[in-house]
Amino acid sequence: MRRMKYCLLLSLLLIILIGCSAKVTEEDLIGGYWIGTAGYEDGEPAGEPNCMPFDDGIEFKDKETVYVETYDTDFSYWLEDNGDGIEIHFRGEELGIYLSFYIDKINEDDIGLLGKEDIQSEESCYLERQ
Repeated sequence: MRRMKYCLLLSLLLIILIGCSAKVTEEDLIGGYWIGTAGYEDGEPAGEPNCMPFDDGIEFKDKETVYVETYDTDFSYWLEDNGDGIEIHFRGEELGIYLSFYIDKINEDDIGLLGKEDIQSEESCYLERQ
């Protein structure tokens, strides 16, 4: 009986931990200015930022719009869960730019971006909220 209680408690704890994954939402991104401070590899900052044009800084204005410092203009963005992870897509209509990254929420003030497409596969950026 006592052993069964411990098994049930352990099972409950595992269910809670699995349900508490750090899924990124638009609300997590809005507020503050995000600056690329390093590259991003294996969940950690590594090397130099390499996610042009976002390594100069971006600001998520709302659930659809992000200001991109490099181009001094707004891009549209959206999040998508593809089963392999959360993707973030950026579109700069005026400039003909479309970019996709996998995005990881490290904590409330840090995110990691990994290039998604072949053209961007070498790109990565560790962004910190200022």
